[in-house]
Amino acid sequence: MKFVLKILIIALFAGIFATGCNKNEDPYAGYTPAREAALIKSWLDGMVAKKLNIDTTSTGIFYVPDKVGTGATVKAGNKVTVKYTGMFLDGTVFDASALRGDGTMTYVHKTDRLIQGWEEGIEVLSKGGSAAFLIPSAKGYGATGYSTIPPYQPLIFIIEVVNIQ
Repeated sequence: MKFVLKILIIALFAGIFATGCNKNEDPYAGYTPAREAALIKSWLDGMVAKKLNIDTTSTGIFYVPDKVGTGATVKAGNKVTVKYTGMFLDGTVFDASALRGDGTMTYVHKTDRLIQGWEEGIEVLSKGGSAAFLIPSAKGYGATGYSTIPPYQPLIFIIEVVNIQ
């Protein structure tokens, strides 16, 4: 969990630095592609400064591996059980499997609709593996956002694959 703590601290400082104190009538007026690009760059720079191994999926999702799993990676049609935390780059958690039932979520990969960045990123993990994924808004909730997630908001998902069937 030291890895998760490091990510949270870096995200918190990046968020504080990037958001400033601008007051607008539209609370999301400053949430632009340029802001998002700056947040992503700041996050990546923070990972490099911490000498963490940043990798990229074939579709452009950045991730920092934590644990290497065993066996085959997640594929379409697999029933996948995960533990996860979804947060903004400032460390604010907006969703987590720990908030539900037994602390896990089970879904059928590529059948149950999840955001594109999750579906693409998790395919690098196998059973027991975990990583932190930086998902740009284009592969998340885009220009419109969703519920408490603002537009053009990059997201961090820390995902551990508990089981693959």
